Amino acid sequence: MTVDLLLKGTLVNVHTGQLEPGSAVAIDDGEIVALAEREADAVIETEYIAPGLIDAHMHVESSMVTLPRYGEAVVPRGVTSVVHDPHEIANVLGASGVRSVIKDADYTPLKARFSVPSSVPATQLQDNGATLGPEAVDDLLEGDTVVALGEVMDIPGVVNGDDDIRAKIQAAQDHGLTVDGHMPQVRGNQLQIVSQYLDNDHESITLEEARAKADVGLRVYLREGSSSKNITDLADLANEVDTRYLSLCTDDRDVVDIVEKGGVDAALRKAIRNGVDPVTAVQMGTINTAESYDLPFGKVKPGSPADLVLLSDLETWEVEQVLIDGERNPTSTDVSYPETMLRTDTVNVSLIEPEDLALSVPEAETVDVRVINSLGGLQTAKMESSVPAKDGWLRANLRKDVLPISVIERHSSNLSVGTGFVHGLGLDRGAIGSTIAHDAHNLVVAGTTYEEMATVANHLREIGGGIAASDPETETTTSLSLPAAGLIADRPLESVAEQFEAVEAAAKAIGVEPEAGLMELAFLSLEVIPEYRITNNGLVDVTKMDYVDVVH
Repeated sequence: MTVDLLLKGTLVNVHTGQLEPGSAVAIDDGEIVALAEREADAVIETEYIAPGLIDAHMHVESSMVTLPRYGEAVVPRGVTSVVHDPHEIANVLGASGVRSVIKDADYTPLKARFSVPSSVPATQLQDNGATLGPEAVDDLLEGDTVVALGEVMDIPGVVNGDDDIRAKIQAAQDHGLTVDGHMPQVRGNQLQIVSQYLDNDHESITLEEARAKADVGLRVYLREGSSSKNITDLADLANEVDTRYLSLCTDDRDVVDIVEKGGVDAALRKAIRNGVDPVTAVQMGTINTAESYDLPFGKVKPGSPADLVLLSDLETWEVEQVLIDGERNPTSTDVSYPETMLRTDTVNVSLIEPEDLALSVPEAETVDVRVINSLGGLQTAKMESSVPAKDGWLRANLRKDVLPISVIERHSSNLSVGTGFVHGLGLDRGAIGSTIAHDAHNLVVAGTTYEEMATVANHLREIGGGIAASDPETETTTSLSLPAAGLIADRPLESVAEQFEAVEAAAKAIGVEPEAGLMELAFLSLEVIPEYRITNNGLVDVTKMDYVDVVH
């Protein structure tokens, strides 16, 4: 029998964990048919043959482009599949938004598999745009490309036996699907309980935390995103546990990082640089994830799809060619693909006045306040500081880098606003804002004055969502429009990256700390990660899962 294609080179055998020089992989009709020499219509000789990479957990929305545009960027880098949790879209548009994103996968060779968002809303402490109850989740779990229940954020609900979250978990188990976890700083008895229900976690930021999760039988995903970069701190886990239970993921990766550094391929390279054996790293980026979600690819064996990467160098993951279902260097977007299938009318905010954002107080010169201390990555800490009061409003304390931050509900036109204070953004003038504001994705603005914050909020209202930075010295507001659900651009990836960099440059010009950046702002409203967060309903102490007064 003559096959379509024969590959020759050193096989990265992820089944045995060995490099096998002088190997051959025979491909016919898009499938691997033999790991042996066969007569072939075409023969390719290369240095290394590896399975295509799988991103174990990610949100395409964080790249600010559609799934096919994302595929255009990562497939040439050897990423042939992603496990995509459309949690962000779901918080804005609900089940219809999830179905639209799943439909996007028809227009890209990237093999997108989906987890159904489990925590929409993430909590009852903030108002979002939609709810996915147990019935809606169960219905979505029946999709052909669905492989998991998305990251379960309601850890107190799991521990305390909340009916809704337990019903969603049971539905996933009834479908024979994986249940993804989200367990930042979960330890002790809580960890023992939730490990009975959840299968994996990607939120570890210390080796101790990751080891504790591995010890209770959870698969641990080592994350390297744009906001949370954890592989350097977690790489030694590969020396302490069975690495077949470790995977690589990106979680959230912005458009500039995607263009310049790639997706989960960047995580693989960083793992190798931090001492992980190259073959082990490839296992973490392929077969381990495939086994976590019962995927047919991520392997090199007869009967598997021919999703392969041909490499000139393994340690740097230098890609020569990519095959998906045996097709060489497949292109991403069908010409008939509509740029976005998502709604573009989701920023329902009336004109914002400075007084809508301001915190009012009785006459005083200074006031002690609780402050969100932004530590970098996704982490915050509790902090206290004093801020001046003028004309009945609490103001910024620029000397201490303590700035007002507001979250404006954008889904229902209710003009519900929560305002607090944040340390660590670094602005010395102007304001920044975004309609990417995890997880409810309301409109978040921070700045040196309420007037500048209102300027940014109204600009984002006018352009239908996006990110923006306002500079009062130049009287300009630089922005990236994200009209699809206030999260996604309707343009090619390179154009989006260029404009995102322009907004970042404008933010840097007004003092935003380079290590903080605009995307850190987007996580300051995420009320499921300790310790303080701001929502449209006020300041939340995440350790208590309750509101606290801003004035101390």
